[in-house]
Parts: sequence; structure tokens; C-alpha cells
Amino acid sequence: MNLTAETYGHAVVLNIKGELTEDSLGAFQREVEHQLAGRDIIDLVLNLEKAPFVDSTCLEYLLDLQDQLAEKLGQVKLVRPDENVRKILEITRLSGIFETYKDTAEAVKAVQA
Repeated sequence: MNLTAETYGHAVVLNIKGELTEDSLGAFQREVEHQLAGRDIIDLVLNLEKAPFVDSTCLEYLLDLQDQLAEKLGQVKLVRPDENVRKILEITRLSGIFETYKDTAEAVKAVQA
């Protein structure tokens, strides 16, 4: 998995390339914590366009992260989830929990509104 980050005000966009699995969770968590530490970042936008798979361990982490950010009035938004990831979200009934957007600009605009 490869991650790049872009900051827009109080939101950070993480562009994810590769699978989000239990094996890559540690690196993903470290990057999220790095982005949220010591700054006014309260919203996280995950660009999943190049992430073909998300396993249950990572979904659980995203749910925990959603709760953490909600305590600071922040949120987690998903951008362009791959077809497989959309199916996983539907099967796990999480598609209603995480809002998804067609592009990064739209998601960033939503969290800054």
C-alpha cells in the first residue's frame, strides 16, 4: 500500500494505492495518526479509487476513526470506492455509515460546509 496526503484547511485527503488489509493496517494507522497529530485536522477524506480491497479489520478501524473524529465534530468521507469496495460496504451494511463522493473536491467541500 502506498499513501500520499494533501491538506485542505481542517481536512486531510489520503490517496490510497493498494489494498487496505490487516497487513497494511499498521502503516495506515501511523499515517492517519501523523496527519491528525498536533494540527487542527478534524476531517479525513479517503480517496479509494486505487484501493481494490478493504478487509474487515480496516473497516473496523475506519468505524473507530469515524467515532474519534465525531467527538471533535469531524468526519470520514470516502471518494470513488472501487466496485469491489462498494460491494463490501453494501454487504457489511456500512454504505449508509460512510458517505461517498465522485471526486476529492466534492468531498472536501462537503466537510468544509
